[in-house]
Amino acid sequence: MNSISASRTLPDHLVPERNGVTVWWSSIKRVGEWTLPRFFRAFTFMGNTELDLTSARMSADVSEIEIRCILGNVEIMVPPDIRVYCEGDGFVGSFEVEIVGIVDDAHAPDAPILRVTGTAYLGSVTVKVVGRPGPDWKQKLKSSWDFFYR
Repeated sequence: MNSISASRTLPDHLVPERNGVTVWWSSIKRVGEWTLPRFFRAFTFMGNTELDLTSARMSADVSEIEIRCILGNVEIMVPPDIRVYCEGDGFVGSFEVEIVGIVDDAHAPDAPILRVTGTAYLGSVTVKVVGRPGPDWKQKLKSSWDFFYR
């Protein structure tokens, strides 16, 4: 297991079995060092739910987040060393995975697994895999000009 995953994973007896959040016309955030249970259920109705897993602790095995989003927004930020399986559906909504920054395609064979399931009804569920920052537009423009003036 790579050092990033190893520092974030917990032994099985320290990981809660289940937990969740319910959001009605409001907003909730889970950020910083918190523990993701094996099964986490998020219900969002006309609100916003943000789950930041970049510093969260979780099981070394499989964790599942089940989402029901109605007329709302759910955003999950995941570090690049966790394998993500997104198996959700959108009903006049979206359920998608985005890559932000530079992310290596290779995962360690024993990397933790995050399975995201559920449905977005007239809402949006976005899982963002957050990698290291890539070059910004100024750096890209400068490098293209440097090519011509060598």
